[in-house]
Amino acid sequence: MRRASIRILVVVYVLVIAMVPFLVAVVPIMLMRPGLVRWAAVCVVPVTYGIAYVLVAGGLSCLTRDAIVSGKYPRDLGHPVYGRRRLYALCWTSVYYFSPLYHVVLAVPALKWLTFRLFGYQGALDFTAYADTWIRDLPLLQLGSGAYLANKATIGTNMCLNDGTIVVMPVRLDTGAMVGHLALLGPGCYVGPRAEVGVGASVGMNCRIEANAAVGPLSVINHGAIIGEGCHVGNSCLVGTGARLAAGARLRAGAIVEPGQHVSSHG
Repeated sequence: MRRASIRILVVVYVLVIAMVPFLVAVVPIMLMRPGLVRWAAVCVVPVTYGIAYVLVAGGLSCLTRDAIVSGKYPRDLGHPVYGRRRLYALCWTSVYYFSPLYHVVLAVPALKWLTFRLFGYQGALDFTAYADTWIRDLPLLQLGSGAYLANKATIGTNMCLNDGTIVVMPVRLDTGAMVGHLALLGPGCYVGPRAEVGVGASVGMNCRIEANAAVGPLSVINHGAIIGEGCHVGNSCLVGTGARLAAGARLRAGAIVEPGQHVSSHG
C-alpha cells in the first residue's frame, strides 16, 4: 500500500512542480488588459516563474524532509524512510537538473538562501559550488564559511550498495575547506578548516581530514582513515582502511599505508 502511494505521489509531485509555477507566471498576464502593464508583466515572467518553481519544489520537500536522516535502508519505496526520501529527492533533483534555474540559484544570494533553506540546509551560505557539483540530502550537509566545492566534485551524503540498500550519513566541510575537481567524498566524511582534497582524489566513508591537511590529486583515502592536522598526502597515494596519520605526517607521491597502520609525524 505504501509503495503504491509513493508511486502515485511521484506523479502528483511532478505535475505540481511542472504546472503550478507556469500557471502562477502566465495566468495573471492572460487576465490583464492589453497595455503597458501587461507588457511589463511579460518581461518579468522568467523571474516570477523561477521564484514560483523554487517555492513549489522546496515547499513540497518540506513535507518529507524529516526522512533525510542517517542510517542504512533498503532501496524499497515501501520502506517508511526510503519511500519518503524518494519524494524529497524528486523535489531536489527537479531544481538541480533544471540547469538554467540552478545556475541562477547559485549566483543570486537571495535565491540561494531561499532555495537551500527550504530544502533544509542549515550551514553557511557563503560557500562556492557549481551547477555540476553533486550535492543532495541538504539537511545532512554542513558547509563552513568559504568552503569551495569544485566542478564535478561529488559530496556523497549517501551511497548505494550492491545488496539493495543505501547508506546515508552527514558530510561536513569546515571553514575554508576545499574539494577539488572530480574529487569524491563518501558518507560520514569530515574535512577540517582550510584542508584540501585534491583533484580526482577519493575519500571513503567516515574519514577525517583535519585542519590544514592536504590530500594530493588522485589519492585514495579508504574508509575510516584519519589524516591528522597539517598532514601532506602526496599525489596518487593509497591510505588503507582505518589507517591514521599523525599531525604533520608527510607521504611521498605514490606511498602506500596499510590498513590500520599508524604513521607518525617522523615516519
